[in-house]
Parts: sequence; structure tokens; C-alpha cells
Amino acid sequence: MSPKRKSFPSLPGAFICLLAVFTLLELFSLASADDLSNGPSPLHYTTTWLGNTFGGGPKWVQNYAEGLCVLPDGTCVIGSFWDEAGREVGLYRDGQPIAKLEHTHMRGGKAVAANSRYVFYANTSVRDDQPEVKAGEARTDKPICYFGVSRWTLDGKVAPFPGGRTRFKNMAVFREAPDNHDLISRGLATDGKSLFVADTAGDRIRVLDLETMQETRDFLAEKAEKLAVDGLGNLWVIQSGGKSIVSYTTDGKQRDLTVSLSPKSIATALAFAPDGRLVITDNGPRQQVLFFDVHQSPSKLVDTFGEEGGMFGGRHPGRVGPLRLAGPTGAGFDSAGNLYVSCNVPRGGTVLRAFTPRRKLKWEVLGLEFVDVADALPASDGCDVFTADDRYAFDPKAPAGRGWRWIAHTLDPYRYPDDLRLHQSVLQCATSVRNLGGKTFLCQRGMWQGVLGFYRIEGDLTVPCSVLSSGPIKSEKPDWQPTGQPAKGRFFWCDTNGNGRFDVGEFTPTEGPQGEYWASNVDSRGDIWQAGRDTGIWRWRFTGLDTHDNPHYSAKPDHWPMPLPFNDLLRTDYDPVSDTMYLTGQTKDRPISGGEWGTAGTVMVRFDQWSQDPKLRYRVNLPYTPEKVFMEAFHVAGDLAFFVDCKEAKVFVHDKSTGQLLGTMKPGPEVSGESGWTDFRDSLRAMQLMSGHYLVFVEEDWKAKTIIYRLENPLRPRKKP
Repeated sequence: MSPKRKSFPSLPGAFICLLAVFTLLELFSLASADDLSNGPSPLHYTTTWLGNTFGGGPKWVQNYAEGLCVLPDGTCVIGSFWDEAGREVGLYRDGQPIAKLEHTHMRGGKAVAANSRYVFYANTSVRDDQPEVKAGEARTDKPICYFGVSRWTLDGKVAPFPGGRTRFKNMAVFREAPDNHDLISRGLATDGKSLFVADTAGDRIRVLDLETMQETRDFLAEKAEKLAVDGLGNLWVIQSGGKSIVSYTTDGKQRDLTVSLSPKSIATALAFAPDGRLVITDNGPRQQVLFFDVHQSPSKLVDTFGEEGGMFGGRHPGRVGPLRLAGPTGAGFDSAGNLYVSCNVPRGGTVLRAFTPRRKLKWEVLGLEFVDVADALPASDGCDVFTADDRYAFDPKAPAGRGWRWIAHTLDPYRYPDDLRLHQSVLQCATSVRNLGGKTFLCQRGMWQGVLGFYRIEGDLTVPCSVLSSGPIKSEKPDWQPTGQPAKGRFFWCDTNGNGRFDVGEFTPTEGPQGEYWASNVDSRGDIWQAGRDTGIWRWRFTGLDTHDNPHYSAKPDHWPMPLPFNDLLRTDYDPVSDTMYLTGQTKDRPISGGEWGTAGTVMVRFDQWSQDPKLRYRVNLPYTPEKVFMEAFHVAGDLAFFVDCKEAKVFVHDKSTGQLLGTMKPGPEVSGESGWTDFRDSLRAMQLMSGHYLVFVEEDWKAKTIIYRLENPLRPRKKP
């Protein structure tokens, strides 16, 4: 999701220092590396991707799968609150995306239903008279919204009706109120004549005529969520946050039938099998599809589908498999008896699978990556790739889009409920893979800074093990916070007992930049580097692993004063092998004048002999046009330095030795020449392969994937064909 762009706060002017090794005169006598008489040569590269079954254009699998409706011909309608490219509701058949509902990007919704003519979406929409915002901008106000249910045709076109609201006249509005997701209806179902709507906030079931969309009746149903209608016309309702299921007659009388769920079960969707059994998706520890005989009371669990525990069970927790579900959100049958199951994996990501009547996988479609970037295991030569939550096998030489295979979902919400990826998703989405003390770790930051998380690899899972935080950690969920964390101040957390959870006595105070800061990275030796906007640079030295393979750091960091030419330091990238420091930010003569937020800045410099006798080697003025062209992320790999622009996702490739711009890359025809914005400070990673060529990974959340450039080494002569 595109971040809110905001102005930088004014900078204190008192703390701007010269490094002792050079003078202001020496600095500006150095020629900028982009002042070249000859322009850059074209780069030779191809584009591929991972994380989505399709590469883009008209075909992509949406960001989330929060509901499923299956039609007799096998058309699957997947609903969600958000898709960056506007496929909040997508239609899929035979393993292909065949349509999407148009004009759903106004807000979003929580449930879908369909019949032979229409698709219905329980959603919200900003009221017509509310102020608009620019594309890619987040709202700062709380607009007045409509809340209700809207109607489309099966080809995705709006289906208006008399009295319909919004500018498309296709919405039945139940209420108008300030934006509040809790007011969105959570369930829809149809019997072919009527549409049943779970008005969750109103504790009612509303019944609408399918053709007129006029309400015909309503009845009491406390906190109703997902719905289904059986063959006799009775309505089945999930209530109490997935803990109970009740049944009503069509006139609203509660029936004397109960469904005996396990105490740990969380029902997320209802449907009916061809033989009349009630089908329930269980997003509790079972991670299965449950089949109940409801012809008698109490009902009886008669069958299950999927391995018990799903992706988090068995001998290899985290491992992908067709019967290993993760976050099931819907199930249903077509007229041929094929079973379809949707999953919204922890933290979001679409999995839709089709199974034959004998429960063999027919096809699947995946849309796994959103506000994320990939990085490869250093010793794998690009073949073992991690994102924030997932692990992939990747063949750098394979045809575009065919070189990746989903191996594991590395986040386990049941074994490790304190995992910050569950509680601070926007702060744990930028992945770097590091080998520390002979063990492999993921290092993660995010759209904002403040929390640097380390995750050790155990089998197919990555386990939280260390954190450097700029202050007390606040959850996106109000019912959780780290046990034992300090009430104020910076700290390290280390998982000293090896259980992957925050416990009292595991926190150590430390120092570092205060307020908003953007520079934070872990070098190849394991040292942590962070920089304040105007207060200099800090390094925490990696001191080794403990008995649980947690990385340890010196509590007292080294500190360097603010180096010229910067008055705002925004990125650091240090190479411990050559003792070289690369810094980016803004300067007095090249300010960030458009108010862009969280960017890499307008200038890059290189210092040699950084830790002993720093020498300024060059300065590069980066491309910058206020509000149009600004660098979002920066990374050095091999002999090259890479930048990526925010709005066009264009990658700029520099010779790291001289700073010379060698050329640019942009999404190729393999991904329909398109990308969304790059949305966070680590949205680009790169590595040099043993062949000398490069893989460059770039965030592409618009159509739920990571773009990968396969770049021939521009510093080597090309072989003649």
C-alpha cells in the first residue's frame, strides 16, 4: 500500500560537523561523479519475478483472500478489503483470473456472494461529497463513508438499480458514518431469490430482494459474521468471532441445532457440500476444512480435509504442500464435485487451490508478496531466496516467471505468538539475509524505522531471536505488548531462553539516534549501523552467538559525528572487507524540496578507510525532481551500487568504484512493463552471482510479487553472440 508522503520536520542547525580528515574546500573541489561528458551505455538484462502465478498486465492474483464463493461452473469469487491494483474482488476459473469487479478501489469490503447473474460485495465507500486525495497518497482525514452491499454483473461491470447509492448507483446503503472498518458487514449469502446480509455492527440479518436490492425483512442475530444457506433454505451463521455457529429459519427464528466446534477452533467461512454436509473452514490450530452432518442435533464432525495443523503441523512446520493449509478463509464445491479452498496466509497473501472429487490437486494460483522484497542466501548463488515471511527456490536461468517455487511460509503464529511480523507488519517487511557466526539470519526493517528484528532459521521456520528498538514496542493490536520491555529508552532484546518469546530479564538498554531516522542496516560481518537525521552515525559490534544461536551485540555503540556534505543523513551501507562507507542523504545545496518522505536523498558519497583514516573518494548527485523523481532505496553489491526510484520503480546502476552511472533498468515486457511505487526504504536488494552477473530484487506490491532483474555485468566486455 502506498505510504503517506509527508514533509520533513525542520532540522536543528547546531550539530553539523566536519570529519577531521578533510576540509570543506577539499569536499567541493571533488567533481560530482554524474558530471560526465559521455552518457551511460544501455544495460543488458531481462526481467522475471517470484511470488505471483502471473506476471502482470491483465493477469495477476490479488493481494489478499478474505472470502470465497464458488459457482456451479467452477468460477471462484475471491473477496478482500484491499488490492493495490484494484482487484479487491477477483474471479478465477480453471487456474486463470477471468475478471475483476470494477470500481472497488474506493474503500473495500469483507464478504462476497454470487448467483447466476450477479456478484455481491459487502463494502464501504467514501461518500461522494468528501474531498479526494491524489493517487498513491494516504488520507489524513477520516471521511464520511457509506456502509452496505453493492452489486455487479459476472463480467465485473457495475449493476445499478433504482435508489442505488454512490456515483455508480449500485450500492444499498445501511448507514453513513466516519470511516470505521467495524461497520462493514461481515457476511453474505443467497438462495437465488434473496440476499442475506450480516449487518455485524447492527446485530441484525438484513434480507434484500436480489433484483430490486430493497430490504424485505430483518431479524436479530448478535455479531453475525459469515453466512451460508442450506438446501432447505435455512440460514447458517458464524457468531462470536468464529466460536459458535447457529441456524435460523428464513423468517428469523433460531433453530434448535448446534455445531460442536473444538474450543480452539476459529470458524472463518461456511458452505454446503453436494451431499448436504455443512462445510466449515477452521483457522484455529487445526488449519483444516471440517465437514459436519447437521441433519440431527447435536451435529457430528464426519470428515476433514487437509493435514491437521496445516503448514504449521507435521514433521516440517512451515513446509508448503497442497494439503497443508495456512489461514483458510473459504471452501466450496462446483457442480462436478470439485472442491475449492482459499487461504489468506498469516500477514496476508492469496492461495486458491482446486481439488478433484478424489482430493487430488487440480490447480492453484498464488499472490504472496505485498510491501515486501526478496534477498538470497549469500552462499546459494541466488537459488535460495527469502522474503519477510516466505522462502523460495529460484533458478536464475529459467524462463521468466518459471524459475521460482514456494518452499515454506516461515512465520508460525502458534509456536511464536510474539513474532513482531504479526504485531508490526509495516516495521518487519524489508529482508536482508546474513550469515553470522556460521548461522543464517533474516534481518528486517520496514516502511518506518525504529525496530530492527533478527530471525534465526530453524528448519523451515524463522524464529524471532534479537531486536534493537528505539523505544517501547507498540502493537498494531491493542491486546499485545512485549512482556518485560522497558517503559522508555532504546534497548536490545535477546531470546536468552530460546523460546522465541519476549520474557522478563531479556532486555538491555543502549544508545542511538532519537526521533525519526531512516539509516539502519546490518553489514556482512554482522555489525549494526544506524544514523540520526542530523546527529551522526552509530555502530553496534557483533560479538558472537549464544548457546541458542542468538546474535549478541555490544551495548555501548561506536559513534561518528555528522559528516559533510550532509545536513540530513538518510542511508548507510558499510563494507567491512574494504573498510568502505557509502552514505546518502540531502545537502544544503541539494535539498529535498518536494517534501518527499523516507527517501534515500539527493546525494551519495563514498569514504575509503572509514574506520581508520576516512578519505572522501567521490560525491554523486542523484536524480531528483520534486514530487516526480526521487530515490527510495539504495544497496551496494559486488562492484555496483544500485538505487531505485519511487514512482517509476526505475533502477539506477552505478560503478561503486568511481560513482559513474552505468545505466538504468525498468520493468520489461516479461511483466508487461509495469510496476507500482516502491514503498519503503529497503525496497531493493542485489547480489553478484558466481558468473559475475547480478540479481536485483525490487518490491512490486501493485500486482503482488517481487520483480527480479537478471543483469549482465556491465563492467565486463560482452561476449559476441
